[in-house]
Amino acid sequence: MQALAQDAKLAIEKWRPREGTYASPGKGFAETCGEFGDLAIALREKSVSGHEWGCKIGKLTDIGPGAIKIEMTCSDYNLAEDLKKPEETEFEEVILLKKIDGKSMSVRKTIDGKFKDPEWRAVYCPTDAQRMYVEAIATNRAEAEKRAADEKREKWQPRDGAYANPGADFDDRCANHPDLIVRLPQSAVTIGATSCYVAHALVNPPSSVTLNANCEGLATTVALSKIDDQSLLLRKSGHGQAAGPDQQLRYCPETAQRAYNDSKKVK
Repeated sequence: MQALAQDAKLAIEKWRPREGTYASPGKGFAETCGEFGDLAIALREKSVSGHEWGCKIGKLTDIGPGAIKIEMTCSDYNLAEDLKKPEETEFEEVILLKKIDGKSMSVRKTIDGKFKDPEWRAVYCPTDAQRMYVEAIATNRAEAEKRAADEKREKWQPRDGAYANPGADFDDRCANHPDLIVRLPQSAVTIGATSCYVAHALVNPPSSVTLNANCEGLATTVALSKIDDQSLLLRKSGHGQAAGPDQQLRYCPETAQRAYNDSKKVK
């Protein structure tokens, strides 16, 4: 019965620290909070971080009224340097948090898996500092998403296969005389009846590729630019001059792709 009563009391008094930044009280408290504090708690994001270290939460356990233990996987390049380990080394750490009052808690964290430092008092930073921290996190997230989107766009390359002018005879051209054959893994393109060896392919963000090619003895620059998921624009030049008008081409249907591949195998 006593154990059940203790479990019930623990459930009633279950405590979680407020999301945001904390700093040690006393001289320099406001300045430290303005620099995003000594400790940042983001349970919703499963993250705990401090000065030049950051951790992903693995497990959170209630260990008493107003007290929790968080098991974490952490990156800490200063600790890695001190231990002469690779910078990307991850450390399994534990942090103990216990409520003191509505604005503060005691903190104790392991270093390289061991409790080496005494616990300290962490006080919740003022509203202005919290807002600055939230805005900085949002800015960093937006920049990261932009970089990821830019990198994704930079990876565009034309699909390998046959392309033809999307006119009335599109299907016939695809089946018999494609305007463009792209074979970048084989360093090859065929433009009309001209075969070209691709010496170098340069990706031009966000959606074009420039090919430096040798087309039957002639140095040729071939630019392929994305129009949509099925179409591209072909521009060919040699010796600094355009070789004919730009061509808008469309990727041929899969039946034509298979038929063309089969015809090449027969030959």
